[in-house]
Amino acid sequence: MTIDVSIQPDRPVNIAFFVQPGLDSFLKPIVAELSKDYCTKLVITSHVADLEEGMRWADICWFEWCDALVVHASKLPIALHKKIVCRLHSYEAFTSYIYQVNWNAVDRVIFVGQHIRDYVLGHVRQLRAHQCHVIPNGIQMDRYTFRQRSPGFKIAYVGYINHKKGPMLLLHAFKAVHDRDPRYQLHIAGRYQDLRYQLYFKQMVAEWGIEENVHYDGWQQDVWKYLDDKDYIISASPLESQQLSIMEAMAMGIKPLIHNFYGAKQVYRDDFIWSSIDDLVTQVTSGFYDSALYREFIDEHYAFDQQILKIRALIHTLCGDLGQAAGRSETPKVTVGIINYNYAHYLDACVQSVLAQTYPNLEILIVDDCSTDDSQSKIRAYTEAHSNVRAILHPQNTGTEATAIREFLEQAEGKYLLWMSADDFLPHDKVIADYMDCMLSDADLDYVYGNLILVNHLGHVTGTWTYRQYTAEEVVRKIYERKGSGIIPMVGMYKLSFYRDHGFDWVVDRQNTNAGDTLNCLVNTERGWKCQHLNQATLAYRRHGNNLSFNICKRIVSLISVMEYIVQNFDESVYLPDYQWEGLSDADKTAQKFYAVGATYLQMSQDYAGASRVAGMDGAERYRCLKPLYDFARRYFDDSLAISRTFASQIEKAYERMAYPQ
Repeated sequence: MTIDVSIQPDRPVNIAFFVQPGLDSFLKPIVAELSKDYCTKLVITSHVADLEEGMRWADICWFEWCDALVVHASKLPIALHKKIVCRLHSYEAFTSYIYQVNWNAVDRVIFVGQHIRDYVLGHVRQLRAHQCHVIPNGIQMDRYTFRQRSPGFKIAYVGYINHKKGPMLLLHAFKAVHDRDPRYQLHIAGRYQDLRYQLYFKQMVAEWGIEENVHYDGWQQDVWKYLDDKDYIISASPLESQQLSIMEAMAMGIKPLIHNFYGAKQVYRDDFIWSSIDDLVTQVTSGFYDSALYREFIDEHYAFDQQILKIRALIHTLCGDLGQAAGRSETPKVTVGIINYNYAHYLDACVQSVLAQTYPNLEILIVDDCSTDDSQSKIRAYTEAHSNVRAILHPQNTGTEATAIREFLEQAEGKYLLWMSADDFLPHDKVIADYMDCMLSDADLDYVYGNLILVNHLGHVTGTWTYRQYTAEEVVRKIYERKGSGIIPMVGMYKLSFYRDHGFDWVVDRQNTNAGDTLNCLVNTERGWKCQHLNQATLAYRRHGNNLSFNICKRIVSLISVMEYIVQNFDESVYLPDYQWEGLSDADKTAQKFYAVGATYLQMSQDYAGASRVAGMDGAERYRCLKPLYDFARRYFDDSLAISRTFASQIEKAYERMAYPQ
């Protein structure tokens, strides 16, 4: 692989490396190499307050561990304007840090092992594969003097003595080797990090009578010098990335004894690995020893020259993208509003789908309508973990999502708004980016909507709803033809200036607070908004027993509210195009309109009377459900007759068709 380092920005690129004290041993050689071509600064600190100054100086910010430093930095506003690299070793994968980072602000994540990458990707939904690179730790081969060795009796362990290193297995495994041949010696170069292990080691070594065979040599600064007279290097860990001391020893020609830790066979050859204590005893006492093989394996797979070449390639790519990073400052903020009431069991899927979006400038505003489950504790956890998540917690239940939508319109910090129910979720990570591409391509757009994926309570796909583009007249006519059912989903992307610049609000029918989406679609059509259909899936809509569409009686009342808005606010020629309107007097026109609307309500009553959910009701319940439709049909028929007898015979026949007595 070759890197064309001549393609650089017009000015030198500044790279700041951030690491906590005592954790920079892996980083120093990388900084030294990159300093040959870039302006570098090593920031060693444990104080998050020190980060912003270094980040302002840098073009590229490298965080050596996935720890508190990158958690804090990823949530700073300046993170949107920088290229950020996080190197994740192994221990961090099993901490809460991986869930606290705002991964949308991180451009590249370097994993030191494929098995660590796979584990983290499987657990962090916000992180995406395209951000991830596997670049193993590298060994500077010229630092380790190689010599051909032969089997001996000195087994070395190098590292801390703590639960992550499998110390009990180490001690019992050596005891088995010693039982086979008491000439073997265990040399421990490390430091106890848990007093319990120190006490245990002292007790068991004495219990077994092997005090002369176990040597505590303390922490070693020059590991290669310490290892020079050793014959084996042992690992008993349950998990490692590669384990640096193993690679160092192998580079010197020392035989490895590697416990089959999680991912070990993705890192080392099978014949370097032991899965049981019996396997280990066989490896030690078999007589097989090939120093050249051990060094060649490290040189081929984990040489520092290969590591730094891959790192240079990654940095080079980021240098080419620096213009894109600067452009983030022009990325308008989008507020995603989430409406929640007792959806704790769905809330994580919803919020995580928003956190996973690739669009970099997001605010999440969650409104909870006084939930009685554990929703509010979950919401507080998100606000604490993510600086771009806010919450409004209602002290009393309002019983309508309209309150939350009005709060979004009033309190959203973004220039654009997408709102959704907490039982739904975004189906892929580019939903908001796709919406914004559409919005920014036409400055006159006020609203963009997409298609819906239908899922069940488990989140499994059950179908789709696909929409299309409509003219303003088509919107009114189609909704009327569909007897109040909407044709445009109102869970798309809104330009907030459409509401704020004109003093508009989300309209609520005080008699029927559930009639929201379609009613407001009609209201905004009357207001003259410009909307556009984006022919992509933009929401996973979860259908379950609590949805309004499954409560047939409430739905009927909701549809009447929509129909009444059309009748009262739009010209009859738009929604009743099959009638002749020209040449009629105003009185005849009104009588005809009232008759036609009454006939529509009558048809609705007959349609719903035959619906399975209504047909299965008992007589009294069915009548209560359909009565609003009968009442509106009668009202319009009576109003038509009060103006003119033109439609008397049709109305008389209509009454005869009613399923229930007049």
